Amino acid sequence: MNCSDIPLVSLELVLRSILTPLVILLACLPARAATVLVLQFHNESQYSDLNWVGESIAETLMTEFAGANQIVVNRASRAEATRRLSLRPDANFTKATLLRLGQTLGADYLCFGSFEVSLPQPQAPLKDSSIRISAQFVDVRKLHDGPEISEAGRLTELSRLQEHLAYESLKFLDPKVDRKAEDFMSPRKAVRLDVEESYVRGLLSANREQKQKWFLQAEALDSKFPGPVLELGKIALEQKQYSQAIDWLRRIVPNDPNYPDARFKMGLAAYAAKDYSGAAGYFREVSKAYPLSEVYNNLGAAENQLNQANAVDDFRHALEGDPTSTVYLFNLGTALLKTNAYDDAVKRFQQVLDREPNDNDARQLLDIAKRRDPQASASKAQVQRLKSSFNETAFRQLKAMLQPESGR
Repeated sequence: MNCSDIPLVSLELVLRSILTPLVILLACLPARAATVLVLQFHNESQYSDLNWVGESIAETLMTEFAGANQIVVNRASRAEATRRLSLRPDANFTKATLLRLGQTLGADYLCFGSFEVSLPQPQAPLKDSSIRISAQFVDVRKLHDGPEISEAGRLTELSRLQEHLAYESLKFLDPKVDRKAEDFMSPRKAVRLDVEESYVRGLLSANREQKQKWFLQAEALDSKFPGPVLELGKIALEQKQYSQAIDWLRRIVPNDPNYPDARFKMGLAAYAAKDYSGAAGYFREVSKAYPLSEVYNNLGAAENQLNQANAVDDFRHALEGDPTSTVYLFNLGTALLKTNAYDDAVKRFQQVLDREPNDNDARQLLDIAKRRDPQASASKAQVQRLKSSFNETAFRQLKAMLQPESGR
């Protein structure tokens, strides 16, 4: 499988990569949601062991913003941008640095802040402490500050405080939509402090084994919390434990913002396990609502393995979104070869080689297409190239535009 890198591009460039028919459709829909970059909140207290709380706040805000159809810059893109700009994730940035970071990631709004923890008595355990969270917003387009929103309470109430902070923040980001506080404060969204800590420490861990340990601990403490379940599914997929990956990922429910991503990864796991029918089903489910090139490509790959004629059309759809992609050109060539469309297959493999002269698979298949050998075509055209991820920002944008809220 070829990895699909997460590009740090502007919103305009992302739009150009979307399928041409979809761009026409989007032009007829209501105004798009905001693109929001949420940074790790800075620890203003003396307790460095609580640095994880800053990422916990950011993670909750990102989840709730995404669930409200905002376009949220994901953690991987944020981390890559801060790395390229030589910034520490938990640092207090100047406004100039904040704007530069936001503009790099194509954000409309920046959300950042800090938290302060205090103990009732010097020797009291940290779990008895109180916390005050302050969130700030910057409108990157208009270059002016938004509101400052604060929450305060006991540290053990962190989950509730984060949810209420998200509710108040969305009043600013999306004032036209009437949301109910009780939807954010419902008991089903309450996460125990130890569960939240285990999950976030897993997110922050650089070592995969350590990540897995923290996520398993969080899941054991609260099996209904979806965050660690999703991450455990991703880890199982990386470890080529495909059946286990599917078992984890199928626990992500349809109303979870990460549901489409989970189904996409289930498709990858099923394909790698040679369950091409199952893979096609997962990719097809995602493609119906989110017609991205990466999804069409993987759907076509599964269909091609099943010798289904739809593979050619799906690879063409993928290519419409990115006409220069050697992955899509190669896969379309294999599907055309299977249908004995030799001249078109020759054209596609030659386009691959024009861009990547050392692609031996493409060269071998080009020779078969030129010989017009149906027996060799059937045996050699099984090699497919999948996209292992998609651009999360573009994905959230499509979700927001294709399923706009009624209040917009």
